[in-house]
Amino acid sequence: MIPWYLTDADRLASEYEGLLTLAATASWLTVDGVRLDTEARACIDIEILAAGRRHRAVVRYPIVFPFTPPSVLPLERESWSGHQYGNGGELCLEWGADNWLPTLTGADMVLSAERLLTGEADGGEALRAIVPSRHDLTPGQETRASLLRVLVTQAWADRMNSLPMAAVRTVEMVWTDHEPGSYLTPVNLVDGDEVWTDPTVPSPLWSGVTLYKGAVFRLPSGVEEPRETTATAMRAFLSTQGFRPDEDAPGWRMLLLWTDGGARLLFFRSDVDLVNAFTVVPAGGGSRLPVSYACLAGKSVGLVGCGSAGSKIATSLARAGVGRFVLVDDDLLLPENMVRNDLDWSVIGEHKVRGVARRIGLASPGVKVDVHLKRLAAQEASGVADSVLRSLQDCDLVIDATAEPTVFNLLSAVVGAARRPMVWLGIFAGGVGGEVARSRPGLDPSPQLARARIDAWCADQGVTAPRPSRPYETGAEAEPLIADDADVTVIAAHGARLALDILTETTPSAFPQSAYLIGLREGWIFTQPFHTHGIDLGPPEASTPKIPGPNGIELVSKLIATRIAEAADPS
Repeated sequence: MIPWYLTDADRLASEYEGLLTLAATASWLTVDGVRLDTEARACIDIEILAAGRRHRAVVRYPIVFPFTPPSVLPLERESWSGHQYGNGGELCLEWGADNWLPTLTGADMVLSAERLLTGEADGGEALRAIVPSRHDLTPGQETRASLLRVLVTQAWADRMNSLPMAAVRTVEMVWTDHEPGSYLTPVNLVDGDEVWTDPTVPSPLWSGVTLYKGAVFRLPSGVEEPRETTATAMRAFLSTQGFRPDEDAPGWRMLLLWTDGGARLLFFRSDVDLVNAFTVVPAGGGSRLPVSYACLAGKSVGLVGCGSAGSKIATSLARAGVGRFVLVDDDLLLPENMVRNDLDWSVIGEHKVRGVARRIGLASPGVKVDVHLKRLAAQEASGVADSVLRSLQDCDLVIDATAEPTVFNLLSAVVGAARRPMVWLGIFAGGVGGEVARSRPGLDPSPQLARARIDAWCADQGVTAPRPSRPYETGAEAEPLIADDADVTVIAAHGARLALDILTETTPSAFPQSAYLIGLREGWIFTQPFHTHGIDLGPPEASTPKIPGPNGIELVSKLIATRIAEAADPS
């Protein structure tokens, strides 16, 4: 990138002259010459006299000036203000990247710096809170330099606050190393034989992993924890509060200290007389989901097909709050699946259904998942297929994400017999688009009739209904057009929205039609990208109640009587 002063030398001269002009009228400012720093940024060294103290500073211009503001910061590593980005960092002034205008100058920034330093110095510590501040950091900004962090969930905080004063417990934490730092998450609180487990920490994160143990001590109310840095001093303080470290928690080196104001995790070094403190990352409470989604915790979804579309739908529904899943798929996750599947290399070679189960377990703590490594409508034992189909019939919604006609026909029969709604989808070959559709008992045609009506609608438009290609490619072309991850994600997201509409029993439905053809680029029936066709599938087919004949009634009665007799006989 070409520095701004090479393309606008007049602006550089104007900036320097503006500071010289300010210095000529302001006795508190001295200006030196212009220089370049090691990163080729233009710098002007200055000195500000504020409340009797000389502040040697630099006005540093960014490479993209004047589109972002210059910085005013100490020449040496010094702390000048409560409105400063760290020791030696730039001052947080009245103008920043969020309200800067190219018409402002370095002289404006220097004037702001003098007002800040003088205001704080004249009023002492009492005035520091009065000086207006724009130094509002997010938790991410505050912790980015911290390599040791501990996450405290709202559930854990509530549990800690309920402990009696001066209580001592054992904590078990999952330790995760992510370059460049280490991160701890409390999982279990142990009190003798009683173990409380944080329900908001996903079990796949810590089950089967050796947990790191430490001690928990609840400081008495009103007692403030000293900022001791030596292990000797901290042990002495804890003893005065009723915690005898080596007696109450022998072998401990990690201490989760809980006060009225929150948590502090201390690591007592064994090599030196030093205590290291972890940065506490508090997790806020509350939900970011619509109120109508509260019912999803009691809903179950049967998902057949954990490939590229199915894996994305499962993750999305789990994040929305669906409480139980029945997952069915026999396929393995292979390297070539990485271009579209929602899974990653951490589960390569594993059955997709198990990988998806772990992923949604990590995304939604407490979710229940039944896993079936089976292939429907294929070479499987009849008894095995029957157990899978019975599990699907018990679900509130069945989703077909296989794009396999034989599976579609089988699931159609399953949901028809159980009177369950069904959603299905497919991505068209070449990434031109896809379809999503639903069938709700008593409101829409059965899945098979719905498919026939979609075909008829396409025929009326003068086009042949596309059939989703499982590898999402057109094998007839020399260089096949393939649906990529973005294509699959769009169609899967529409399928998830259709599913959520059914599960939350939205009335009236947000989707007036029960089938949609969604275009992603111009082609086939789509005249432009995101061209969507809603298809009116018409009313459901009329159902005629079957009246059993005498022979059927007699046979069923015998079966029921035999079953009752068997159940009553203990032998």
